[in-house]
Amino acid sequence: MVETSFLENGLMELAPVRTPEGMEKDDIKKFLDSLDGCWYFSPLMAGYGKSGVSDIIGCYQGRFFSIEVKREGSGPTVIQTRRMIEVKNAGGIPLAGTAAVVVPAFKAVFCV
Repeated sequence: MVETSFLENGLMELAPVRTPEGMEKDDIKKFLDSLDGCWYFSPLMAGYGKSGVSDIIGCYQGRFFSIEVKREGSGPTVIQTRRMIEVKNAGGIPLAGTAAVVVPAFKAVFCV
């Protein structure tokens, strides 16, 4: 979805509309950016790769983590839950939820 506005010269300016989940992702990424030595990325599957891969994949203090970002009131799908179980079984740390849930959980797990 795109929000439009007009510039002084009459041309239309397009700006992406931030979704509730997009705002949560931005808040979580801002937190991760504040941590020295935290590496992460957001995979863009676009029809390729495994279904259900989390929104944010990363490593901090030598430990692998995945974050499935959700807006308030929603939870992971069945396939997303399966991927989080796979991450846990591989020794990683799967997290899911809003920024208000994920950030404190991340801090508790990593003693930040």
